[in-house]
Amino acid sequence: MNTKDRILNAALILFNKEGYTNVSSKSISEEMGISYGNLCYHFPKKDDIVLRLHQNFLDEMDETLENLEGEIFEFDFMLRSLKQLMDLTFKYRFFLLNSYDIITRYPNIKEKTIERSKAYNTVIYRIAIFLVENGYMHPTNDDKLLRKKIHGLLIIFNSWIVDYAVFYEETLDKDEVESTYYIKLLFSMIQSSLTKKGKESFASVYLSMIS
Repeated sequence: MNTKDRILNAALILFNKEGYTNVSSKSISEEMGISYGNLCYHFPKKDDIVLRLHQNFLDEMDETLENLEGEIFEFDFMLRSLKQLMDLTFKYRFFLLNSYDIITRYPNIKEKTIERSKAYNTVIYRIAIFLVENGYMHPTNDDKLLRKKIHGLLIIFNSWIVDYAVFYEETLDKDEVESTYYIKLLFSMIQSSLTKKGKESFASVYLSMIS
């Protein structure tokens, strides 16, 4: 791992642990055991580190979404892709835990966040159509209601890290992976819309994910 990547890795760990506002470039260099000047050679300002980490976050999310969009053909693949997306939000969780401070300081991040939200909405809508067409979910003629449900799912997706950090970080069963708990919560929002096939498939895949 080169110095630039080591800096990004150390910064991500500190931002997640101590909070974005409580970490300085100097504290990152001290944590790494390198000079402040060496760090500034690669990233002159803390802002540069944050923006690079955000781009890495988007790149990893986009890669998963591209795979999902190109291969929505089975329930198992779809659910595991969702877990991968949620695990990425956990990896870069400081962006969600400090979202207001970050988007007010970095307009570019706010703009990209809005763009990605629209993309995620489209992907989830396609997933809903896939579920209906393959007998996992009951069909509906109310497209507006479906999109409201999707909006609700996105709210949970974008805020589950905050809920976890505040209420459950120390209390969740140690055998339960954080994101799988919230995947179950997400699907509880649409459980009434799932067919028998959908409920059985979700239960089967979910159990294999946490075993």
